[in-house]
Amino acid sequence: MTVVRGIYDGKTIRLLEPLNLEKAHWVDVTVREEVKPDEMGRAKRRERILSYAGMWLDLPAEVWAMLQEVVGRRADFFPARNVNW
Repeated sequence: MTVVRGIYDGKTIRLLEPLNLEKAHWVDVTVREEVKPDEMGRAKRRERILSYAGMWLDLPAEVWAMLQEVVGRRADFFPARNVNW
């Protein structure tokens, strides 16, 4: 048995942790207590951050190398300036 916390926002159940299961499983949903507004905001921020961070995990090595090269390249927005960020 695996227990994963989540929040129901009135429409959708949002898991706060990954649920790594390979096969179909029966699921029991237990409603515990109402979430305070500040906890709901933190949960939504965490979900956005994790979804953004997770997209980098699937990048192939050559795409990651190209991204690093582009990020490291100096931008020539102001060519007269001598500041190298």
